[in-house]
Amino acid sequence: VIAGSAMVGDIESMRFVTPDVAVLVGNGSVLMPWRKELPKRRRSRQIMVMVREAGQWRIAAIQNGRVRPVTIPAPDSMPSKMSQAMTRLSQTFGIGRARQVTLR
Repeated sequence: VIAGSAMVGDIESMRFVTPDVAVLVGNGSVLMPWRKELPKRRRSRQIMVMVREAGQWRIAAIQNGRVRPVTIPAPDSMPSKMSQAMTRLSQTFGIGRARQVTLR
């Protein structure tokens, strides 16, 4: 970590599994000293399992991953055209999620 940087973020949710075990979900990143706000490409999501031992909370496990914005391709772009073609094929051959499901 660079001198003058700070870890910033928010806790989105906290759920107690037992009185001494909690799961926290949050997001954040390291804010570099020359920046005023976090760049979107640097944001991360953390999931932590916290355990209380001898009256103190400790991190037992942590998962950290980048948050990436989902982009929707334009209708006339190649990814959209391929998706439309694959949907038509799956409907024609009755495969995948496009097929009709009858519950009995």
